[in-house]
Amino acid sequence: MQRIYTERPMQNRVMAVFEANALSFELPLSATLEDLAGRLAQLCERHGEALTGVSLRMSSPPRADPSGGVIISDGDVVT
Repeated sequence: MQRIYTERPMQNRVMAVFEANALSFELPLSATLEDLAGRLAQLCERHGEALTGVSLRMSSPPRADPSGGVIISDGDVVT
């Protein structure tokens, strides 16, 4: 059986923490801090309370290595 892997676009992962619960969502890599602030403001309006915290996990596209390969997250170079 052949396993086909399709890479989904990388996203930034955000968790907005309120007093009673937490909501998480994704933002595209091209999102700015202004985009993030706007999205958090909308969540506060809909939720009816202020944020108590925000967690942001930023993704980054693979970096090119000078040798022509691509550096993956653990530092290995794939050619």
